[in-house]
Amino acid sequence: MNDQRIIELIRQGKDHEAFKALYAHLPKVEHLVRENSGRPADAKDIFQDALIIFHRRVRVEGFVLSSTISTFLFAVCRNLWREELRRRNKTLTRWSAEEGGDATVDLTAMLAREQEFQHAEEALKSLGTKCLEVLTRFYVKNEPLTMIAKALGFAGEGAAKTRKYKCLEEARKRYRHLAVPTTQATRTH
Repeated sequence: MNDQRIIELIRQGKDHEAFKALYAHLPKVEHLVRENSGRPADAKDIFQDALIIFHRRVRVEGFVLSSTISTFLFAVCRNLWREELRRRNKTLTRWSAEEGGDATVDLTAMLAREQEFQHAEEALKSLGTKCLEVLTRFYVKNEPLTMIAKALGFAGEGAAKTRKYKCLEEARKRYRHLAVPTTQATRTH
């Protein structure tokens, strides 16, 4: 199955079919991980994380793949495994030149962006259901404040606007708290 078809399947919500095709790339990742102090189970974990990152990227409107899917997945896996080895106080010793050499994929920035998405998602999930409902209706469904006020039982448009503002500020506060590196957070508390 070609790369464009896999992307189309993901965008159509046919993830199972797309992931089935993507698992053809797992052996290269297993080889990289085994050659660098890892086990097949480690490779599968890293590969699944890379699939999640790829899936999220494809679902973002305007996403354009600037390499092959194989190169993208391998490069993400290589960087994820490098981070894991760093956590384990080891280094990546064998680099495979056959894959992942595409300089157009800025992996450091991509992984940082993925972390930002995860923090934002966590911050939003931690809000109460009412706040989440207000923000979803306003920012995702583009509903006017008068409609939100009516649907959620607020006194009026002004009350809905105030609630939206407070919810958004709380989400930002929670995001900032999550985004602060743990070492910095422990120093400030």
